[in-house]
Amino acid sequence: MLPKLKISAFLLKRLERTKQQCSGCLYGVFYGEGTLLLLSFNIESSLGQLNYEQIQHRFPAELDLCGLVKFGGCTDGEAHLNEVIKSVDITDNPILLQCELGTLVGLRASFFVHGKLEEVPYQVMEADQLYNDFCFTRLQCGFFLQTAATPESVSREMHVLRKRVADGNLVFNVPQTKIFINSYGPLDERFSCDSQIQDLIDVIPSPAHEKETTGGDKKKAKSQNTPVKRLAPTGCDYEVIPIDVMRSRSRDPVARDSPPHPALSIAVTTEEQIRVQVPLEIEAMAILCRKTKLQRLYDVLIESICRALRLFELSLIEHLTESESGKLLVPASYHFYPQEFGHFVSCAYLEDMGDDEPSMLERRKRLHRQFALPVSRPYFRRANHVRFLGETEDAPWTPLLNTHIGVRPSGVIDGKEYLVNGNYHYYHYLQQQVQDKGWGCAYRSLQTICSWFVLQGYTNAPIPTHLEVQEYLHKINDKPAAFVGSSQWIGSTEISMCLQGFLNVDSKILHVASGAELATVASELAMHFQTQGTPVMIGGGVLAHTIIGVDYCVQTGQVKFLILDPHYTGADDLATIQIKGWCGWKGMDFWAKGSYYNLCMPQRPILY
Repeated sequence: MLPKLKISAFLLKRLERTKQQCSGCLYGVFYGEGTLLLLSFNIESSLGQLNYEQIQHRFPAELDLCGLVKFGGCTDGEAHLNEVIKSVDITDNPILLQCELGTLVGLRASFFVHGKLEEVPYQVMEADQLYNDFCFTRLQCGFFLQTAATPESVSREMHVLRKRVADGNLVFNVPQTKIFINSYGPLDERFSCDSQIQDLIDVIPSPAHEKETTGGDKKKAKSQNTPVKRLAPTGCDYEVIPIDVMRSRSRDPVARDSPPHPALSIAVTTEEQIRVQVPLEIEAMAILCRKTKLQRLYDVLIESICRALRLFELSLIEHLTESESGKLLVPASYHFYPQEFGHFVSCAYLEDMGDDEPSMLERRKRLHRQFALPVSRPYFRRANHVRFLGETEDAPWTPLLNTHIGVRPSGVIDGKEYLVNGNYHYYHYLQQQVQDKGWGCAYRSLQTICSWFVLQGYTNAPIPTHLEVQEYLHKINDKPAAFVGSSQWIGSTEISMCLQGFLNVDSKILHVASGAELATVASELAMHFQTQGTPVMIGGGVLAHTIIGVDYCVQTGQVKFLILDPHYTGADDLATIQIKGWCGWKGMDFWAKGSYYNLCMPQRPILY
């Protein structure tokens, strides 16, 4: 019986944007009673090279090679067909997608059945269903690799290490719980042989800091009438189950009242050449359907570690091959969540190699090419890695994230929404014990804009304080010395200067003669959010606001602006902020008809 085929809506959009005549590999998850979900693809990085084995190591475990995709009249696919078919392990029926360039019209899906193609229908899995049906695991563990600094030795010792990992002696633990999982299954009386991954999620306690700094996420979910995603990291709607690794003293089942001992390291040694010890701090991921039997989790986690080790191995060998130093550097795991993908992608970067080194730039460019991504946005820079729950617990305070999610509709008839693209933090009056009520609104708008560039991975720079802004404006001779430490307000021009000075970001300044004429720039704002996606600072009179979207009807000219108001002085309570309109849609009557307005529209730097 042929698998039931589903295709992620994210994948379909990526396929539609591909306008290059080429072929590539498809990756999917096989789950349930014979359902194949297609989630990702890569195209050949150079003529005749699909590199699917290396690409697969970047994906979470369980996201595997399952077929081929051809764009346009590509003939390369014929040459790759047999090679890919032989390499597909998760199904006896590899799939072929045939796409026209730049459109989904005419998209055909076919399974290979006894050497022949059989065309099949498919269902589209939308984002919300993906988030509700699937989750990820994120496993952390540490090993030591002792090896000579040669590609051959690294490859051999990594192979031995992977065999040790798969020997059945590792035990997994969900942090902050007494839930242990070994090769025999979960060691907890609450679970049976019929238990599913969702049953595990249900008993994991909420992160301790959820009630404090990120309580808004909980309220956001309630306001949208969707299930609460307690374990979802910043900027992602999937829940991610944290996993720690321990090591059992024997292969016997661990007694329920005797937790296993931690495995701090596994050392693998050989007697040849001069060896060095390389610490390997592994972060491994896997994707799972929530209805997957819990009994399968152990094998999936082992595979995720092996996949992460292979990624480390590739990184070490590539460096040894390219470098003349013969020095082994320490690899580190980074996980990225490109919004276009709808799944995580992992990279192994060497610690002493900066993001702007030529070899790193070339590697990222190659990744962009393989995933058919533009080389104008920093998808895979270190600064853009995902911040998982628990990683920011040391921070004393974090502003609310993406406060516009869940706001009431604008009410514009036949309008189209154009919104900020990405994550941002909401900065407003009186935060961080700064008494800036009455003068600090533009500073707060600047901080919100800077947070966008930080959260999108364009920079690691800290968010500038009011004093740092004033000191910088004095430094460039825009303001006198008396300005530093004062309570004087700034405008859109100063905001653009600070963005250039602190982040090397250019801005476009748009002038509007009066508030009554702001509707005339609605189409320009819509284009800005489509192409740049950055928050916009608008200043008029002595007031500043942040525009994070427009709802615009071209036919009638009706427009409303999605405003993030920095004049709010209350607690960071999302419900209050949305209900009272501190973040919400505003009509033309919001603007002062007698004041002129300047808009500071930050432009994305070209960066990869």
